[in-house]
Amino acid sequence: MPDKPVPLKQRRPGRSCDNCRQRKTRCDGQTMPNGKCSSCLAFGSLCTYNEPAKKRGRKDNAVEELEREIATLKAKLRANSVCSLCAQPLVRPTRSVSVFSNTDTLTPVNDTAADSESPPKDEESVEELASRFSRFQMDDTIFEKECFGAASSFALADHVISLKETDEGSPFFLNSRRPLYWDLLPWERETYIEHPQYVYPPRDLIQSLLQLYLINIHPTFPILHFPSFSRSVEQGLHLTNTKFGGALLALLAVASRYSKDPRVFIDGDTSSLSAGWMFFQQILNWVIRKYYEPTIDEVQMYGLMCMYSCGISAPQNSWLYLGIGIRCLHQRGAHRKRTGEPDLSKELWIRAFWSFVFLDRLVSGFTGRPMSLHVEDYDVQLPLEVDDEYFDQGFVQPPEKPSYLSFFVYDLRLAEIWADVMRKLYASKKAKILMGWDNKDWEQQTVAKFDSSMNDFLDSIPSHLKWNPEQLPQGVFLEQSVILHITYQYLLIVIHRPYIHQSNTLSSASLSICVNAARTILRTADIWLHKLHRLPQHSIINPVNVAGLILAFNILAAKRAGLVVDRWRDSALIATALEVLKSGETRYQPVGRIRDLLQEICSNGPQNNQQPTNPAGVSGTGALQKQNETKNVGTSATQQLQSGGLFDPTFSQSESDAFVASSDFTPGMSIEELLADTNPTRSALEDELMSLWTAVPTDFASIANWDSYLGPTNTEWYRAPGL
Repeated sequence: MPDKPVPLKQRRPGRSCDNCRQRKTRCDGQTMPNGKCSSCLAFGSLCTYNEPAKKRGRKDNAVEELEREIATLKAKLRANSVCSLCAQPLVRPTRSVSVFSNTDTLTPVNDTAADSESPPKDEESVEELASRFSRFQMDDTIFEKECFGAASSFALADHVISLKETDEGSPFFLNSRRPLYWDLLPWERETYIEHPQYVYPPRDLIQSLLQLYLINIHPTFPILHFPSFSRSVEQGLHLTNTKFGGALLALLAVASRYSKDPRVFIDGDTSSLSAGWMFFQQILNWVIRKYYEPTIDEVQMYGLMCMYSCGISAPQNSWLYLGIGIRCLHQRGAHRKRTGEPDLSKELWIRAFWSFVFLDRLVSGFTGRPMSLHVEDYDVQLPLEVDDEYFDQGFVQPPEKPSYLSFFVYDLRLAEIWADVMRKLYASKKAKILMGWDNKDWEQQTVAKFDSSMNDFLDSIPSHLKWNPEQLPQGVFLEQSVILHITYQYLLIVIHRPYIHQSNTLSSASLSICVNAARTILRTADIWLHKLHRLPQHSIINPVNVAGLILAFNILAAKRAGLVVDRWRDSALIATALEVLKSGETRYQPVGRIRDLLQEICSNGPQNNQQPTNPAGVSGTGALQKQNETKNVGTSATQQLQSGGLFDPTFSQSESDAFVASSDFTPGMSIEELLADTNPTRSALEDELMSLWTAVPTDFASIANWDSYLGPTNTEWYRAPGL
């Protein structure tokens, strides 16, 4: 039988030209008489074969393949063992653990892990897109350093331009640019180029306020690189650069609230509430009158203006400056991941963005309004845990020296949990239905997940920031530890407050956590007041107010239910809340309103018609309260509560507190442990009493909401005889 003919080996087609390889189309150049493919002939393009052919198949260099495989495995290990938000390269020691392992909203931002995977081909980096369109700028800087996202028309135009450049074999130039539509209009230019004439204080006052800012603000709000900012002031940059001058005035305004110098007050002010206004008012008229490209100085100015505005008569203005700053950050692409080696400029933008994340959580939490920055909309890495003085030394923090920036990073981790809580637990009914968050078991499962995340966070805190009342940290770390601990306890209240009104076992456990967290907040705030002797920061004031409200309602609701409660202890803690708020009202006017509300809630019915005294109680020299004055304030508050307010000696017996499901509650205890030890009979209060908790207005700055809440309908029940 004859053998079958051996089939000839199919010949591979010839090499494609450069244009066909770029477009990934079939090329027939090798078969054409002149060597020019039909595609290039049709488009009138040069048909070249200059690009080297890529070798296919297995690489000969096995060592390189192994190195790449090791890098990939390291990236996977980091993704699985480190918090996706706070991941750092393995070569750097880190104390981070998985905090968000039970949530589904965060994405990794680790440099190495992200770089090990190729981005989608249709996603162009912020820098590349901005660089291309910088060639088409106006007469100044309309496109320079701008950020355009993948959904913008500019991204589509960029793809079309790339195709056009490939087909034509030459760079794209906009030859038909008409000046009328590309140049800044002259009547607009007259407005934009007008420079403000700032008036700065004497040099000695500037230096004094810079030091107060460095001591009181910078350790917990590092929006600046203080050494470089201070050098710029020394060199007189504020005298020639109005944007830097605006940032300096905003800083001076914030720092003035910590100053005793009479020059920071308005003439004739006897309350000390005008501290810094003479600096702040100068930049108010120039907030909107800006040109196109925001600078880091301008963004820092908006952040400091937001912080200062939280203490003026109209604190809602802070929302405006917060929004402008966020849009400036988006315009510069500061919300996107930064590539390359760290430098001062990159780190300043990173710090600025995360400072606005902090402000967004702070202002939104105080007002109860939706947050503006959502975790799914940004992927910028966290600030380096490197102190300012080591920026000039290769951004390397000595391993034996804990960084002051560690607090900011851990505070931001709490802020991200906070944002997730607000998005899920406080969502509208419509949002919960759309997201599938309305089933029967979802609430308990979600609360348990957040509880687990909080426990993981507590375990991950570095030793120099851990809270230990018996062995307090020293120096700056004491201030940072107090704020971190108060924020942690406040977030526990935020998580569990929506469920304390429900008639189930979860309500008892949630109320137990809220009451114990409130007590912890007030004990910790008392340490701030009497150990640090400082004006309380905004991140302390709202938690203290909420803690006082929770303890007040716990006492009132317990009496209504006929339960025995230790009113001595909680009344003393409420007095501490009033003491802290009285210290804060010396420089923040809205805090005086908050204190009046809490004082009225703790009072026993209508008071005598007497005129209120000066809420600040501070002379025009602007001196802060001395320690002995503060102690007197606390004593008077306690006496007032004992004489006709919430305090009632007949209820001094203490078997267990109202609704506290477990007397051995400890920080870090999970919701499952509390539920396992909860007696359902302890949650026997009437629904109308429990609804008082959730009826508390979320916007603490709204007087109208509180007037309605404190009306006869809500307060009639606790004005019973003997209360």
